[in-house]
Parts: sequence; structure tokens; C-alpha cells
Amino acid sequence: MAKKLLYLSNSVFIGLLLLGIFFSNSGCKDDFTNNPDFKLSIPDSLLFDTVISQTISPTAEFKIYNRTKEDIKIESIILESKNNFFKINVNGKSGTSFSNVEILSGDSLYVFVQIVVEEIGDNAPLLIEDKIKLLYNGNCQDIVISAYGQDACHIRNSLHISHDTTWTDEKPFLIYDSIVVDSAVTLTIKEGTILYMKKKGTMQVDGSLIIDGSADKEVVFRTDRKDYYKKDILYDQENNQWGGIYISNKSTNNRINHALIKGGAFGIEVDSAMSNSEDYSLIVSNSQIHNTYGACLVAYRTNVFAYNSLFTNGNRGCVILWGGNHQFDHCTISSHASSSYALTLSDQDTSKDADPLVGLSFKARFNNCIVSGDTSRIGVPRKQIYFVPHFPEDSMDYKFDHSLLFTDISSEEIENDTERFNVVITNESPRFQSIDNTQRIYDFHLQEDSPCKEKGDLGLILHNEAYKTDKDGVVRDVIAAPDMGAYQIVVKTDSEEEQKTENQ
Repeated sequence: MAKKLLYLSNSVFIGLLLLGIFFSNSGCKDDFTNNPDFKLSIPDSLLFDTVISQTISPTAEFKIYNRTKEDIKIESIILESKNNFFKINVNGKSGTSFSNVEILSGDSLYVFVQIVVEEIGDNAPLLIEDKIKLLYNGNCQDIVISAYGQDACHIRNSLHISHDTTWTDEKPFLIYDSIVVDSAVTLTIKEGTILYMKKKGTMQVDGSLIIDGSADKEVVFRTDRKDYYKKDILYDQENNQWGGIYISNKSTNNRINHALIKGGAFGIEVDSAMSNSEDYSLIVSNSQIHNTYGACLVAYRTNVFAYNSLFTNGNRGCVILWGGNHQFDHCTISSHASSSYALTLSDQDTSKDADPLVGLSFKARFNNCIVSGDTSRIGVPRKQIYFVPHFPEDSMDYKFDHSLLFTDISSEEIENDTERFNVVITNESPRFQSIDNTQRIYDFHLQEDSPCKEKGDLGLILHNEAYKTDKDGVVRDVIAAPDMGAYQIVVKTDSEEEQKTENQ
């Protein structure tokens, strides 16, 4: 028994001795190469998106790789800061200088970078550059880090606009909370203005909203976040990142031209504004409302006119009309990110009131439009027009003229109902340029072999100067016929196709 205990004691002692030697050697590793020919792999540069002053940028990162067959000790990693805007973190430690950083053969380490831009004092963006310098074995390697800093108008608290106001593109706007345009007051937003919206950012219009963009300089409403939601997907490609634009029943004379409104909890909601008037409460032209958690456009017992515009990827519908008088000309209404209907028409309103309002006055006209949706998951078009009619069903006053529709209404019914359907294409893919839900790519321009090509009503554009160009400003065909939807097909020359191929 004594011999057995002695044997165990000796085994434990020898084991502890070996462990001690192992940890001792691992803590005193000194066999790093001094050969300057063994170099680390690093990027040449790191570029940030434009950073709004007085905010912290998203964290960017890069890796330092040791792809050699030898262990390397970096003598120093130095942030050569000229302005103290950039901050770095190496292997979990923050600072501006790091010494004796070890990277074993085949291993790597992370470097994280942020930038905090102070007030620049100029409307123009300012290029800010620094270097991260690595020194080891006589080698000196640099990573250039750069960003454009941009001053902005910070609206941090709820803002009531109580007098006529014009916003321009001198600086972008960073909206932290709600904006209310008071009754009898007009907010005008000029071309090129960008509104970066925080999570709580919303706009309520009790007066009038005039968005006056151009084909080259849209007015943009978008999330303020420029980092990645997940790998390869930006927050800017996700919905529900901010609120939306609410036009109350006090509001009049709202005009939105050349705007991009995307990524909100909803797009535009018009609530019973001017419900007893034949005037349009809202005119949307040459614009896109895209990728919303709710609907892109909802109108409650009001009048909306839209042309050369897109209402796309509303998670709970693209266009929802509850009563009212509406006209949509050369519009693309298309749902690809959910199973909701692209277009809902109703002569009743069950959306807000405990007791539904039924038998509402309702009239809607759709001319030279596309109403479509996703076919990738099921292989065939699924109906995208949903009717919520009060009894009797024929009380609904609507018409689709020279339009492509995804619908479950039979061809025979469409042919026989000339009061509601005239020259329509049913359940054919419009053949958009590129739709990829996985990569969040949505290009609603038409391919050259689209069935919508030259199928629009020529008379519509001959009698309206605004329709002679599409959303991009491309001239429509007045010899044959225009294309359906918001975009006119642009036929590329052979040289342009060759250039496109080279660029790819």
C-alpha cells in the first residue's frame, strides 16, 4: 500500500513538474523570426462611409495575418493620429500605441477602428486621413485609414415647425425624434437634401409638405445607420429602421417630387385629409417609396394622385386605398419581400374604427401601370390585387387601363368587363432588370424583352407634358407607344454593352 501511494505521489510530482516547464516555456517564447523577408499580410487601406460630425461611426475592422512559416513579434503598432478623430483597438485593448504584439505562424489578430468627427465648420465634406504603422524586423507597413466627415443639422428633440420653412442640401439633417409641421405652415425640402432618420425619427404633417427634388438630386429619407445588419446586408437595406411620414386630416396641398423614402416602419400614411374635396391631398411624382415594414402608401378616405413613381416591397402591402378618389399613371406597384398584396382596394374602412365604415365613396384609376409581385418562391405569379368590397361587390368604381396585373380574375371576366379592364396583360412577369431577395437587390427597370414594352397608352402621354419623360428623365416613345410602369426601357448600343461587360 505504501509503495502504491509513493508511486502516485511521484506521478503527481512529475506531472506538475512537466506542466510547470510547459507554462514556463510558453510564457517566455523567444524564437520569433528576425528575418525581414517574412512579412505580415495587411490591407493597404480602410475607407469609411461619410461620417456625420458629433456622432460615433460604426466600427470597422481588419485583420493582420501571419501567413508565413515563422512566428513574428510586432515591435510596435502605432496610430499616427493627426487629429485624434480615429480610435483603434488591438486584440481587445484600446490605445494609440501597442508593443510586442505576437502573431504565431498561420494565426491572425483583429484591429477595430472607429472615428468620432468633431464639428468641421464647413458645409462641404472634409477628407480625414490617418495611418496605422506596423514596425517589425526592420519592416515598416502602413494601413491608410480615411473617411469623409460631414457637418449636419442635428435635430435632437421633437421639433414643431411653426412658420414656413425651407430646408436645402447645404447640410444633411440628422433627425433624432419627431418633426411636426403645424397647421397652415409649409415645409419645403429642396433637391439633394438628405434626411438621416434615427429609430424614433418621424414626420407628422398638419400643414403642407413640399418635396422639390430633381432627377439628378433626389430628396432622400433613410436610416442614419451605415453599418451592417448582418454579413453583406446593410441596415440601409432593412425596413423598420425609422418611423415614416404621417399626413393628418388637417393637412392640405402635399406634393412629393423626386424623392426616395425607404426603410421606414411605414412609408406615407394619409389620414382623411381633404376627404370632402375633389382636390388631391397628396401628389406623388417621380418618386420611390421602398422597403417598409408596414405599407408604402396608405390612404384613408382621401384623394391621392401618383405618376412616374414606384411603391415597392411594403411588408404589409405596397398601396392600400380605403375609400377616396385616386389616380395612378405610369406607376410600378410591386411586392417582392413578403406575402402581402401589392395593391388593396376597399370601399370600407375597418382599419381604425371599432365599427367599420362601409359603402365609402371610392374611385380609382390605374393607367399604364404594373401591379406585380414575387414569383421566385412559387414559380408562378400570385395575385397581387386584393378587393375588400362592401356588399354589393359591384359598388367598387375602379379601372385598369393598359396595365400588367398579377390577378386571380379570370381572363373571360376581364374580357367581358370593359368598364373595369382595357388592354391588360395578366400574370406575365414584367421582367425587371434584377430582383434578388437574398442579396436585397431590387432594380425595377425593365429588360428589353419585357412584355410591358410599348404596351402603354400613347394618348396618355400625348395629353400630359409631365408624362413625356419617365422617372429618370428618359424621353418616352411618342411614335410607337410608351412602356408600362415608371421606367422607359433604354436600349443599349453594342459599345455600351461591351463597356458594361468590361466593368463587370
